[in-house]
Amino acid sequence: MTWVAGLASSTNRASALSLRPAGNRLGQVAIPLTAGAVAGSTGADGVFVLTGGLLAGAAASTWRALGWPKPADAATSGAKSG
Repeated sequence: MTWVAGLASSTNRASALSLRPAGNRLGQVAIPLTAGAVAGSTGADGVFVLTGGLLAGAAASTWRALGWPKPADAATSGAKSG
């Protein structure tokens, strides 16, 4: 919340802060509906595959947003181990 408040201008701060709970409420409705539809058509295994895909997507977007170096970049950056 502090991060969002710091990024938003003072005129848009309330709108920016209200998006988080709105997103939470949307997720509370959309995720069970989607999981139920996937489970109904593919079985319980499909829900786990869908959840794993969403988790991988969230991890990839976080990795990219934070600008972390790729493992190959870290190995060639000259850092010595041990």
